[in-house]
Amino acid sequence: MLGNEPQIETLLLVTGQDFHHQIDVPDGSFIPAGTTCEIVIYDEANTVIGTWTATVTTYWVTWLIHSEVSDTITIPAHFRIYVHYSDGKDFVWYRGQVARQD
Repeated sequence: MLGNEPQIETLLLVTGQDFHHQIDVPDGSFIPAGTTCEIVIYDEANTVIGTWTATVTTYWVTWLIHSEVSDTITIPAHFRIYVHYSDGKDFVWYRGQVARQD
């Protein structure tokens, strides 16, 4: 297959619980300076219902989204994690469905 193929995962939200997730890069790899990343959440009609910006370091990307925000995401929903490199390249890193446990 040509092109970038995003990893497929499920983003799990638990009502009343903060969403915290960290993606570590493999040993020997690093994230270039100036890289940004966000989770964009869409409803069934593909309308953006949330954008969560990550904290990005040389070795990991992390999110801490308080439950007051994450609890507003309604199901069904799907998401994409976009990574934007300082050289102008943009990729969908992950994509998938949003699931909720109450």
